[in-house]
Amino acid sequence: MRQIRHATILACLAMLVTASAQPLAGQDRPTRSQAEIARDLRSHDRDTVARALGEVPLDYDPEDLLGWRFPPDYVVTPELSAALISAMDREARLHMDGCTVTGFEGTRYLELSLELMHYVIALRDPASIPALVQMICSGGAVRQALMEFGPAIVPHVVEWARSPDAARSDVTGALLALSSAVERFADAMPTEMRASIKDVALLHLGAPQKRFVEPWDGRYVLQRAITLASVVRDPDLLMALDGIATDGHEVLDDLDPEVAADLRDMAKRGLAAPVWEMRYR
Repeated sequence: MRQIRHATILACLAMLVTASAQPLAGQDRPTRSQAEIARDLRSHDRDTVARALGEVPLDYDPEDLLGWRFPPDYVVTPELSAALISAMDREARLHMDGCTVTGFEGTRYLELSLELMHYVIALRDPASIPALVQMICSGGAVRQALMEFGPAIVPHVVEWARSPDAARSDVTGALLALSSAVERFADAMPTEMRASIKDVALLHLGAPQKRFVEPWDGRYVLQRAITLASVVRDPDLLMALDGIATDGHEVLDDLDPEVAADLRDMAKRGLAAPVWEMRYR
């Protein structure tokens, strides 16, 4: 039930942000300079940041791979780009924890992180990679944006997947992004980069970390680790999958027997080919 509520909240926030962004394309261009807007975006006052963001025009193009883009006649300066990235990074680090709004001001501007994320996606700026990784829990839009930067994203995503500060949704989002990165860029990855991905997979195929206290936390982390192991296809990872399929796993002991059986089946299927989702009975 917690997972359903979590997904519903994210979906509602996304609709709110989309609705709020749509009129921007039809508004008059901002009367203030980008330098002035950038200065306010760097404010630590969330009201000031939200008002400044409303002065930056943004469109949504369903035909565009990433969707969010600036109008063709609006050229973002390096100063404004850096300010947008900084604002989203700060908002995510202070008030988001696995895409759950936290902090003293958490009940205000629930959509601010997601709205800033859309602007940062529209930048297509490699400097935004660390900030986008902070929002990797939010779903496919961020992962797709990161994929456009190629293998350069891997060290940042690996670090987030290993971080003791990462919530469950942060970790699962990072593992899924790494799986996609391996699938798309494996031939362009140096040996040490692939080794770092293998280490992350082994970490999360092992005993559940103490901060993941709910059984469902362990289940989703293990599920995404199985996917990553099946995509990487390293012998050590395949051995770990065989162990789960044959002997089970500590995480499975606290799950409904049918869910546990589905995870073991997923690990078994991963021995033969990449598996992205569980097969439910």
